[in-house]
Amino acid sequence: MEKYARFISNIASPPALVTLVLLSTPLRHAHVAWPPTLVATLFVGLIPWAALIWMRLRGQVTDVHVTQRQQRWPILLITLISILGGIAVLLAVSAPGQIIAEVLFMLAGLVIVGIVNLAWKLSIHAALATFAALHCLLALPAGAQIAVVIIALVGWARIRSGHHTPTQVMAGTLIGVLVSLGDLLVV
Repeated sequence: MEKYARFISNIASPPALVTLVLLSTPLRHAHVAWPPTLVATLFVGLIPWAALIWMRLRGQVTDVHVTQRQQRWPILLITLISILGGIAVLLAVSAPGQIIAEVLFMLAGLVIVGIVNLAWKLSIHAALATFAALHCLLALPAGAQIAVVIIALVGWARIRSGHHTPTQVMAGTLIGVLVSLGDLLVV
């Protein structure tokens, strides 16, 4: 069971989920072109992922899931700066509002989990998996049911692998739900 938990944690890592959500935008919204989508993916997913790998290679984080809460703030700060830079570029090229909105909701989630992680460790995997599943799947037939399965699997994996307690996973899930609700109300 441990190997399945590790596998699920790896494929549901925040950089992977952010990349998938953003790359699915032109598929979900025909008016969003690929160039601004790729810009958003670069700044929101790929640059933070590269920074995390670099920090891991330098020994600044113990693992790519950044399980030590005190090691999270530098990568969260790098991600924040990168996302803000991405928003500036997207605005400069007059990117469609949909891709900017998706990035802004990811930014909102990052700020919330970043603030919480200053004092207490919650599951960023659970937060982002919840946001991604609800954001991308609710419009599909049986999308809500598929989203619940994905959210439950990621939560189980984070608990089973020993990276989080059930309370930390539930807190992350709640953040993901709240950001998704905001997204549904605004977009």
